Amino acid sequence: MTKVVFFLFIIFIAAVGYLLTLNNDNVTLKLSQEFSFEIHKIALILLSSALGAISILALFFVRDARRYIESWQSHRQQKKKLRVQELYSKGLDAFFACRYEEASELFNRILEDDPINLNVLLRSGDIAFNSGDFIKTKDFYAKAKDIRPQSVEALFSLERVFEAEQKWPEALRYLDNILEIDEENPKALYRKREIYEINKNWETLLDVQYKILKSNIPEKEKQEEHKNLFGYKYELGRHYLEKGELDKAKKILRAIIKLDKDFVAAYLALAETYISEGDVEEAEGILIKGYEAASDLLVFLVRLEDFFITIGEPGRIIDLYQKAIQKNPKDHALQFFLAKLYYRLEMIDYAFETIMGIDTTAVDYPDLHILLGDIHDRHTQYDKAAEEYRKALKAERPFLVPFCCAHCSYTSKDWVGRCTECKQWNTMALDLSGTCKI
Repeated sequence: MTKVVFFLFIIFIAAVGYLLTLNNDNVTLKLSQEFSFEIHKIALILLSSALGAISILALFFVRDARRYIESWQSHRQQKKKLRVQELYSKGLDAFFACRYEEASELFNRILEDDPINLNVLLRSGDIAFNSGDFIKTKDFYAKAKDIRPQSVEALFSLERVFEAEQKWPEALRYLDNILEIDEENPKALYRKREIYEINKNWETLLDVQYKILKSNIPEKEKQEEHKNLFGYKYELGRHYLEKGELDKAKKILRAIIKLDKDFVAAYLALAETYISEGDVEEAEGILIKGYEAASDLLVFLVRLEDFFITIGEPGRIIDLYQKAIQKNPKDHALQFFLAKLYYRLEMIDYAFETIMGIDTTAVDYPDLHILLGDIHDRHTQYDKAAEEYRKALKAERPFLVPFCCAHCSYTSKDWVGRCTECKQWNTMALDLSGTCKI
């Protein structure tokens, strides 16, 4: 490179010398209207070249200086970034290990140098939330939202705080902000539905449920949400029933039955609606229809048992039990409940005869021994009664709770349309075989 420059310099000197032999006269150089002077042509060429060279050198100097400054600043920023990243990584480790004081101290050190660090503000808000300091929590989350107003995480975080405080309008407002950014956000829709459910706002909840079904969720999840749709419609029907808006209740419950003939809870609620109106005949028709269409016979038979005894026609429920047993002669549960019905009606001999027809080697219900013990007690056969009670006490399970959730095995003395444990509808059934967990 040096040789090339030297060679070019020699050529330049030679060219100047050649021009000098051809141009010996002077020229007038004007610097302004008043100031001018004589200068040799070759001197002018050399002066112009020198000024050009100086200008180029100055440009190179400025460029190199700027590059140096930028490099220095970049190195400094990189060093700062690595320090922040190291502190943030240590803070996260402490946070996930639930060492909140240590994490908070590390995050505060970051915020001293970088007060608009979004992730650090969010994690600091999480620490304050876990500590129960909602004022400080909202301060951190609000700062994060100010830095990035479209941050879905910041909006969800703020919604979570107001939900914890049970300030439902504020929580819903932030969920609506998220849905303005992403109208099919499943998490936001689920959160809205949960809030409406807590407040029993079933009408608005159904609107959200339809949006969930239209959102981009997995097909398996969508099938579950279709089932939930019937459940929420049932809750709306129950809501109208409790408010005395019976026509609305009947309309919704009938629609459920039409689409799902096995929805036991809808049949029972619809029958309850007609009973509230005093239309016993229509209520009976609904219960019979449900009994004939649904797969869970026992639940309907037990409900029909109460219904027919209430209206003074126990013979009709006995007839239904007997017909069911004729179709399923090996169904010990049907025979057991018929025996319980006879006992309830003070038909002790019929109860004894029915219960003795059950093969106790195949089934061992605690209730069966208790019922048989009560029958022996009524016949003053106290030794036999005591023996049956002992068998009931020796059973592997404690006294059977009549209704059990087929989904989560939650047990309840009373039938309910929706399991209070897993929140599933239409899952409560009578379980005499002991398959439910106690």
